[in-house]
Amino acid sequence: MFENKQLHTIVKRSLGGDLKLRKVLYGHVAPMMLSVAYRYANNKPDAEDIFQESVLNVFDRLHQLRDAEKIHGWAKIIVVNEAIRFYKKKRNMVFTEETLPETAKYEGDSDIYKHLELEQILKIIQQLPDKMRMVINLYAIEGFKHEEISGMLGISVGTSKSNLHDARKQIKNFMKEEMRKLG
Repeated sequence: MFENKQLHTIVKRSLGGDLKLRKVLYGHVAPMMLSVAYRYANNKPDAEDIFQESVLNVFDRLHQLRDAEKIHGWAKIIVVNEAIRFYKKKRNMVFTEETLPETAKYEGDSDIYKHLELEQILKIIQQLPDKMRMVINLYAIEGFKHEEISGMLGISVGTSKSNLHDARKQIKNFMKEEMRKLG
């Protein structure tokens, strides 16, 4: 990790064309960016495509970064936006207008999460259908509200809620199956 002053210098000199410091900056943000790309993709080639385009976007837009200290959050947003763009374009992802009945309730499942490792949970998320994976990542991991997700994905708030509900339900079923396998 770099001190704030070092990070500002690295970004500034990267903008000035210093290739060695661009490589240093890449090494600083790439692991996080790749991790986010893997969360949104359901396979390695898609994750690598999202990652590669995101890296290009980070360096193309580096001049837009207002505060070098916030480069991780800024780069993460670029990866998330690239993942959304990727799946809309490559997968022709279409969200149907679905709504949950007013009587639908989310049954808590926090006990299940305690028994699985983070890596296992991420593998389960990767198995979800594209639209559910996008919504659960945006809502549960990135912290966006349904109103924001609906704007990002071009869907209604109800569709976002429905996809989150369905994703949680599938994750719960996947986790129960994993727990059964573990004994």
